[in-house]
Amino acid sequence: MYIYVRVAFNYKYPFIIILSALIAGIIIDMELTGALYCYFCSLLLACTAMSLPLPSLWKEIVLLGSILSCGLVISAPTPSPTDPTACYDIRARCDEILPHHNYLLSIGNQRYYLSHFYTDSAIYAIGDSLYFPAQILPLKENANPGEFNHARYLKPKNVTHRLIPLATPHPQGHSDNLYTYFEKIREKLVKKTQQLFPDTSCHQLINALCLGYKQELNSQLQNLFTSTGTIHLLSVSGLHTGAIYLLILFIFKNIGLSVRKTKLWVLPALWGYACLTGLSPSVVRASILLSFISVGQYFKQSYTPLNSVAAAAFITLLIRPSNLYSLSFLLSYSAYTGILTLYPYLYRYSAHLPAFWKKIYACGCITIAAQIPTLPLSAYYFHTININGLFANLLAVPLATILLYSSTICLFLPTIISQYLAFIPATIAKLLTGFLHFYQPFSLNIDRLYPPFFTILLGYAILLFLCLYFSRPHKRWIYSIHLTLGIWLIWNLVFHFHLHSRQEIIVFHFYRQSTILLNYRSYYMSLYQTSDMSDKIQPYLIQSRLRPLPANHGLLSSACNYYANQWYSPSDTITIVSPDCLPPIKGSTLIVTQNLSPEQVFQSSQQQYPPQIILDGSNSPKQIRRWEKFCREHNISIVNTFESGSIRIPLP
Repeated sequence: MYIYVRVAFNYKYPFIIILSALIAGIIIDMELTGALYCYFCSLLLACTAMSLPLPSLWKEIVLLGSILSCGLVISAPTPSPTDPTACYDIRARCDEILPHHNYLLSIGNQRYYLSHFYTDSAIYAIGDSLYFPAQILPLKENANPGEFNHARYLKPKNVTHRLIPLATPHPQGHSDNLYTYFEKIREKLVKKTQQLFPDTSCHQLINALCLGYKQELNSQLQNLFTSTGTIHLLSVSGLHTGAIYLLILFIFKNIGLSVRKTKLWVLPALWGYACLTGLSPSVVRASILLSFISVGQYFKQSYTPLNSVAAAAFITLLIRPSNLYSLSFLLSYSAYTGILTLYPYLYRYSAHLPAFWKKIYACGCITIAAQIPTLPLSAYYFHTININGLFANLLAVPLATILLYSSTICLFLPTIISQYLAFIPATIAKLLTGFLHFYQPFSLNIDRLYPPFFTILLGYAILLFLCLYFSRPHKRWIYSIHLTLGIWLIWNLVFHFHLHSRQEIIVFHFYRQSTILLNYRSYYMSLYQTSDMSDKIQPYLIQSRLRPLPANHGLLSSACNYYANQWYSPSDTITIVSPDCLPPIKGSTLIVTQNLSPEQVFQSSQQQYPPQIILDGSNSPKQIRRWEKFCREHNISIVNTFESGSIRIPLP
């Protein structure tokens, strides 16, 4: 279906326009009670406008408004009217197994997280029906700065609540569907790799490369691929899907199928591989694109690659809008878009190269074109950028492709035959890891990067204007680049000034531990800690660009000082109480540590209480409940790090 959208700079890419409208609706994510009503109204208006003799521009505006409202509807979180104190009889189905035997359970159209901590070492399978009494609580975003945020990790999976079982869950039945069918096949193939390849690193690498199974992947192997800029090889992506697609085409052509029939017969096999590897966003993207290409070639229709990428993203987000926040989705589409847009301009300089070096240069151009759009994401999510991973990929990608082909053949042949061929992928796996171990000391990585989100957006804006200038040179793109660079420079100056002038006390959340830090104009000082947490607070220190405060006996300035667990300033006093120091309560904020009770902190003769009380992670849940009761009785505001994560207290 061709949708005509009259846009001055790119009218032949309709799916890019409607994809932008859908993404805008998902990002807005408004919790509108009448969102569904608004959607149907806008859809009715769009259908009416298409039949009326209106200018095409108005029809396009109404259509895009309908798509935007569709994004609002499908991204709106499903309300969960649950009482955290109530007990529910849970009848759930196991949908997905996460690393370390954590589970995602589905109840109707809602999904919940179940930690292995509550399963009493029981192991469940996908499709098991579980029955148990439990509480339903929202997932807490209580991570410290720079730490892994479990709630954000589960958000793209449409999981916002967790189950707290009041009894051990036991399976009471089992049901299968297409997903569980392929999951059982994958489990059998994982066991087969362990039989064929006794070496632990070898079968872990093959499981990740061929089957997308990374739950047993050791950290040393991950660090090896990460430090050499080849981590993408461990995630089943478009590279792997394209290689399997070519392998399937080769097999079908050699069994006698015509070229035209092969284009359709390849689709079930391709999507079977996608289901076998877990339907990750990158594999789905590649499968949709290859499906478009195959169907178009079967009907002898041409296609536009960039428009096909936008169509694949549109379909993916329409089915699962939460994929927009998935790192796999962002990396996959940004890398493939970079290949389509940047590769032609990089490869044009190979005209005078010999045939062999032209192929090497083409591989390098593809790698550079894929890496440039993913560099901002790598800096934002992984806080590191690999500079010379290009040279490692020139040999690692061909080796990984040969390993993928040989391992796939061994896995799908009978064991009695594949056991005699297993030495081939085992040897290639050793060659691949051996080469990366040799290359690792020479890899150049820029670490300790914590760019703000707005800096990433400006970086992509500059990259977009550069692509537009190379495709259609015009002065307006040069002016746009200069303007964006100016905004980027001003923003970074303002941001760095903000970091260097920040004054705050941050209360970290560590289980059964206390760490309270002072950030004072680009310097830091530990106000209170029960153990050395320097490695865990390092991301905050790097992100805020802090240096240790020189010894000053608690005196920071003529008006501000810290003495005996109390921060003094002309306008306020902040008090920290611990078992070894109970100073008189002053000021507007009280920080309670080390499981102290209200009776221990306040004497019976206390007449005035602070307006706000903060509890850190060293307080037990039982003590937190006592403090909550005490604060309700005395009309005091209370917050604890178990619920909110690290707490920042701005200083005047």
